[in-house]
Amino acid sequence: MSLESIVIAVSLLLGIVLLILIIYLISRVNDLEAKAFYQQETASSGEKKTENEPQKVFGGLSGRQLWDEWVSIANGGDDQYGIKGDRDRFLALLELHARSLIKTGMEHGASSTNEQPSNPLTIKMLRGEFESYLPSSQASRLYELGRELGASEDTQQRAALSAALTETVEAISMGIDAGSSFVESTMRDVPINPPESEPGQELVPSDNPESG
Repeated sequence: MSLESIVIAVSLLLGIVLLILIIYLISRVNDLEAKAFYQQETASSGEKKTENEPQKVFGGLSGRQLWDEWVSIANGGDDQYGIKGDRDRFLALLELHARSLIKTGMEHGASSTNEQPSNPLTIKMLRGEFESYLPSSQASRLYELGRELGASEDTQQRAALSAALTETVEAISMGIDAGSSFVESTMRDVPINPPESEPGQELVPSDNPESG
């Protein structure tokens, strides 16, 4: 075999090896790009799923269980049921509960009735009916103070009863770290002056968290 033939054979062999190497590198680059694209798509779809995932409405809890869980969270406990996103709805539920107790108490006081509502109390909201619980002593106090307020026509006594109601609502607010706005919203319909003749009004939260 001549030197020229050897050189040609070696050149062909090197060319084949180089071609195989190029094909291999192109294949690896394509694989890496495909993996990177898949990971990016997975992360993006995961973020969209998290963004579009609806908030849990109380995580399956209701009544006393729901109240106890919020008290635990307010005191630094873990959010075991993922209900922190429902905070506004929960406060709206409690606001309606407290206002209902006061309103019912006032109506019963005016009619000399003594029939305290159940506790937990079923409250109607836009997403359906929910059971709301308040500590028995506080629920009873809201109702009884409401009864006295409904039965009294003395402005000074009514002012004292209104102040006592505010203190009770503040105690409820502190238990769940609700803030002063909860107290103001709950007490906004409590009159100090004796009512003349007002038609009954349906209770609605001050800021409806169900809208939008």
